[in-house]
Amino acid sequence: MAFSFNENLNNLNHFWQALKADESHEMFTHQSWPNKYWQADFNVPDTISAATLPLNKVVSTIIDLAEPKRLGLAIKNQLVIMNLKLDQAVNSTSGQTYPNIVKLSVGDDISHWVKACSEAFGYEIDTSVIQSLLNNSNASIFSYLIAGEVAGTAISYKTGDTLGIHQLGTAPDFRKMGIALALMEHILAQAVSQKCQFVSLQASQAGLHMYEKLGFKSMGKLTSYTIAESFY
Repeated sequence: MAFSFNENLNNLNHFWQALKADESHEMFTHQSWPNKYWQADFNVPDTISAATLPLNKVVSTIIDLAEPKRLGLAIKNQLVIMNLKLDQAVNSTSGQTYPNIVKLSVGDDISHWVKACSEAFGYEIDTSVIQSLLNNSNASIFSYLIAGEVAGTAISYKTGDTLGIHQLGTAPDFRKMGIALALMEHILAQAVSQKCQFVSLQASQAGLHMYEKLGFKSMGKLTSYTIAESFY
């Protein structure tokens, strides 16, 4: 259990580092989206507070801060850390193929993917950051296309024998059509073909039921804190 939990966090750490992160004093941060601030083990420094958190960043951690208000911080979101051991998967690979799903390659126009993913998650994604992933051999960027339009997005990122799933989203006009499940099954098949043992993700409440049906197990929470409005 502890091993797979650590592999989940290791995958997320390396994926976030791949999104054009900088390191200083054992902390990583982004200059633009996704605007994270974190330690490799997802603990937090003893000095963390609104006064030390870089402006417009969120600090993400597995630690529950006892008194975030006293530190000038507020919870922005909480995600459920989930893992799937492939030999325990529930209908993880149906054997069905999805011709609508395409993998982006170096030189492809990613603007439509970025637009769809931004709409799916409700925040603006930095095109240059996604562009840089196309040169990363550990990353695969997928689009689900309907009539040439990007209806769904996903990124898989491999570390060791773990394949992490990131930015799995469906554009608002295409929801409730089974697109997220199709992308999940496609990536799970990729994990099998790459001989991975684990598939990892960090789930919002919206996707929790689908992941549980596929056999993913909850292992903890990842909390993101931001500077509280009352601090300003």
